[in-house]
Amino acid sequence: MTLLADKDERFKNLFGKAAIFLLLAALGIGLVFLWTGIQKGMFTATQPIYFVADSGQDLSEGMPLKFSGFKIGKLSSLALDEQGHVQVEVAVEAKYFKLLRQDSVISLQKEGVIGDGVLNISRGTESKPGLASGDKVRFERANGLEQVVVDMKNRIVPILDDVHQLLSDPNGDVRQTLKNLHQFSAEMHGTRQRLDTVLDSMNGNLNNELGPLLHSLRQTSANAERVSARLEHDLPAMLQKTDNGLENLRQSTEAIRKAVQQTAPQLPEISGKTRDVLGATQETVDALNSTWPLKSSIPPMETAPVRMDSHD
Repeated sequence: MTLLADKDERFKNLFGKAAIFLLLAALGIGLVFLWTGIQKGMFTATQPIYFVADSGQDLSEGMPLKFSGFKIGKLSSLALDEQGHVQVEVAVEAKYFKLLRQDSVISLQKEGVIGDGVLNISRGTESKPGLASGDKVRFERANGLEQVVVDMKNRIVPILDDVHQLLSDPNGDVRQTLKNLHQFSAEMHGTRQRLDTVLDSMNGNLNNELGPLLHSLRQTSANAERVSARLEHDLPAMLQKTDNGLENLRQSTEAIRKAVQQTAPQLPEISGKTRDVLGATQETVDALNSTWPLKSSIPPMETAPVRMDSHD
């Protein structure tokens, strides 16, 4: 006997329909969980490896493990041991496990400059044996931005301290150098003033001495020009008169020589005196001929011997 009679057609088989709906919802939820597990690798075969870190900073469960930029595993757990070291377990997908060697190294790095932390594992040496499940690998932290800042601070601060000490020490090299430069600058200023004074003095002396000297040179040059012009005007007439006088002297000498030759037979006793006179005349002509400016104007005299008769 039923408690409620199904008088409305819409309520017929209501429990069956509700059961089917609930079954489909449960199946959908199961598929969602299954898909999520597949995406997260919950159903992927993995093999564990371990490493020891000095600190758990920047390490967290679920952190991806990458190889050549691809995710091949994740950090599954971490715990602090009795010695204060952090024991870390990493699950590596079985299909990628054969790529790793016993000397592989896991390093903690930043994705970008200020990105999240990520674990990277290196391949290792090809000649080394492959990594086995449960092996321990070496771990190192890569220098992130914070570490770089700390390293720079540790390097720069001592340098700044040394610079401050050098600048603040009154007996230091920097202070002494600046003092010497200041003293040198002051000495250079005095040297320049003295040099300007010397140059002004030299300029005045040169003007006082060179002025009269140049005036004297101009007068001397003017006098030389006047003398040269007078010589050019008077010298041709003087040379002409000298040429005429020498020509007359030559003609007179030639006439005397001819007269002596004619009278030599009658006057043998005066032949010696005549030779002396002719010799003196010849010497006079030679002296005039060798004297400038008459040298080139006198023709050479004939020096033939005086002809005598047979009585000599």
